Amino acid sequence: MAGTSSADPIVLSSDDNDDDEEECEVAKVVEGSKSSKTKTRLKDPSSSDSSTTAASVPTSIKYNHPPQDFFPASASFRTALSELISSFENNETKKSHPVHRVVYCSTPSSVCIYDKYHKARKHLLLIPRPDKSPLGKLSSINDIIPSIHLQHLRSFHALGREIASAVSGSCTDDKSGKYPMLCGYHAVPSLTPLHLHIISSDFHSDCIKNKKHINSFTDASFFISPDFLERHVESAPSAGMRVQANAQRATAIINSTPFRCFRCGAPSGTVPQWKFHNSACNAKVPEGRCNASLLGWKSNSSSVGSANVKKRRADDESSGNKGKDIRKFFGSNKGGGGEGSIY
Repeated sequence: MAGTSSADPIVLSSDDNDDDEEECEVAKVVEGSKSSKTKTRLKDPSSSDSSTTAASVPTSIKYNHPPQDFFPASASFRTALSELISSFENNETKKSHPVHRVVYCSTPSSVCIYDKYHKARKHLLLIPRPDKSPLGKLSSINDIIPSIHLQHLRSFHALGREIASAVSGSCTDDKSGKYPMLCGYHAVPSLTPLHLHIISSDFHSDCIKNKKHINSFTDASFFISPDFLERHVESAPSAGMRVQANAQRATAIINSTPFRCFRCGAPSGTVPQWKFHNSACNAKVPEGRCNASLLGWKSNSSSVGSANVKKRRADDESSGNKGKDIRKFFGSNKGGGGEGSIY
């Protein structure tokens, strides 16, 4: 079965400014007496190879968020991530191709891209490759089957944590550690395929425009941490189960939860008021934020992938939800991932 191998290197995306003296230092992998200054390759931190040491993992990778017009156009908002990954894989060896401008780093099993509509100063998406990882065929955490995916999740999450650590090490605007990096999944995402958010907890962004944007990252139920997801998957009552997030409860969280500071709990009446308080609040991010209110289990009576999607559509139709697709659940996406989506 495909997955992260013991020789899975991280490839740092390069741009036209590789020789800029102001760029952050990146740890180099030394092969014999030679060291590479470009196309730096680093051992995948999720590797089981005992030769992977702290010296081979970068302490700082340059973070340079591209403007929105650098991102390739997509035929559908819902499948924008799939199309971007496909474009990257088709042009991976063509380093001058524009798609490389929106890729932060990659391994043979995963690709880490900048979030087009970033909801914080630092915001990345880690996506498993569709043909190189068993996780790459999943639409969301709702497709996770413990007996198939648990070990691959652990490796995927280990890679995400290492990337988060590298991004944190490159931050020049947070020397105090006030805004730690967070990793997590949306319980009910607006985009496929499965993707892990790696985001700084400042939540300073012009792309935050409504309650959905705030609650989808600050609510401890909706934004599910890798550690919590692993514990939930480990607790599966039987091998024939798959993860299921409660979509009805998720709707209530996204649309009805009051504006509150996720650090100190202070209420706000509007998005501008929340942003003003958020920029001034000095409380630390609380630990152990995630809880289990949205996660449950469902019997897996069909194969992973398109069969599961078809089954869920059939379930929706039988319960009177015919025609209520994910875009209606999250609202209009006019303006591209801005107003109605949570991206």
